Amino acid sequence: MIIKLYHFFYCIFIIVCIPIMGVHAQSNDNFKKLQEISLDKIHQKKSNSKTSQRQNQQEISVNDSIFKLFDVDIDLTLGEISLDMSWGDPVKNPQIRCNKASNLYGPVRHNANGSIRWHRGFDYYASKGTPVYSVGNGVVSLVQKHPDYGLCVLITHKRPKKIYYSFYAHLSSVSVKYGEKVQKGKVIGKSGTTGNAYNLTDQEEHLHFEYRTSPKHGDRKQENPNAILKTKFYSADPKNKWQSNVGVVKKGGQSLFE
Repeated sequence: MIIKLYHFFYCIFIIVCIPIMGVHAQSNDNFKKLQEISLDKIHQKKSNSKTSQRQNQQEISVNDSIFKLFDVDIDLTLGEISLDMSWGDPVKNPQIRCNKASNLYGPVRHNANGSIRWHRGFDYYASKGTPVYSVGNGVVSLVQKHPDYGLCVLITHKRPKKIYYSFYAHLSSVSVKYGEKVQKGKVIGKSGTTGNAYNLTDQEEHLHFEYRTSPKHGDRKQENPNAILKTKFYSADPKNKWQSNVGVVKKGGQSLFE
């Protein structure tokens, strides 16, 4: 009888406990790998373009892999974050790029054939090297060099009923790392012209900011940043079909999330 009970509990341990231990071990290994990716390595130029391209792809793969274990790593750290209901802005004295409504959130742009195209965030004017700030308390959940977004950072924010994400793209440098706890107003990096903003200069240089309800790039779970940010921007003529010809209206004020 005792032997049978021993075998029974041993089987339960093998079936249940070992996989869980494996997930946490894999999560810890993944966490270490992400933190070991130095910014110097990300920006290092290689004489062999094929080697550089292969290395960049490996870095993207390693960073993207966190989403498979996202809850395991990030939720543990989120439990240590103080709940601050207020939000800030990603840049000081925020201005929309070129003061055009087509750089706001929504169906504000057009394709070459004239069809409407969505812009899923705010483009803030930010000359290269402008400090970029976390808009709220949270945990750095992604530091990645992306083909379109360039050098980018994703921060997870805890709220009473849901988890939200702030996303910062086209950076020239990053001063935080995966898993790091950040406070509202902390400098997380500097703006730049990386990704598909590589050929922009002067007034076109910008920070692309998104407010998300999902961490993944392709989920299209972005929402209007006006829902959370301290400084809000609106189209001066929202009914105009060509928002690229319309200016923006700026309204300041503290936003509290319900």
